[in-house]
Amino acid sequence: MIKNNFTKVFEKARSENRAALFIFVTGYHPNYETSKLIIKEILKYADAVEIGNPFNTSTADSSVIMNSSEIAIAAGATTQKILNLIKEIKSENENYALACMGYLNSLYGYGIKKFAKECLADSCIIVDSSLDCPEEHELFEEFKKIGKSAIVKLVTPQNNESYIKACLHRTLSWIYVTGYSGVTGSKKYNIDYIKNSVSLIRKNSKNAFVGCGFGIRTRDDVVEVAKLSDAVICGTAIVDLIEKESKKGTSGQDLALKIGKYVKELTKGLSKK
Repeated sequence: MIKNNFTKVFEKARSENRAALFIFVTGYHPNYETSKLIIKEILKYADAVEIGNPFNTSTADSSVIMNSSEIAIAAGATTQKILNLIKEIKSENENYALACMGYLNSLYGYGIKKFAKECLADSCIIVDSSLDCPEEHELFEEFKKIGKSAIVKLVTPQNNESYIKACLHRTLSWIYVTGYSGVTGSKKYNIDYIKNSVSLIRKNSKNAFVGCGFGIRTRDDVVEVAKLSDAVICGTAIVDLIEKESKKGTSGQDLALKIGKYVKELTKGLSKK
């Protein structure tokens, strides 16, 4: 395992007998300035933020996140600018746990080695990559050389034990378990699916940390999922709230404060007691 800010976050949460809270937002949504304010406000309450690298041909995102990507791209988002956004946030506090989440096409177009060298995020979540993908293997090796960032593999309800074992060999950080099959935030998670995936991971690794996402929206959802995983991930609900508040005319710090209030409420469900 790589010792980075995610490792610290997981270990801290475990010592406090709770799950960690990870929040996904699309970078540059609704624009650069407000996006940065939102991320910094979220980090006052959540343990980590997954920053989405906008992509206009997504295959695993709900209409909410797809729409946020279109808005972000219109606001000027590119892979380079998302990396710069991460760099700027890290420059203010190097202990922030940040992940870059997106699609392989964006990384390939940018250049795998260049991306690995310039990405200051502690984790990289590639939604559409497979274990036998040469580009992922190249990125894995590049991150391994640097020894800071790490690829995070996704496990869905359809993935069997053999696949999970292979993912555990590939990961140097943590495993992302989805609460159902399908696009993000399109329905409520299935707790039985989560139980099955987590149990297979625990069976094959005593060290791997597990984060669970897809379909988690409320404090009650967090309470249930936190009992099973090392981290609870909330994304679409946050992105949806950003969009609704933006349409109301809420902007800047006021919008960031509204998001922070929502996230703060979610933290009340993290205890494992």
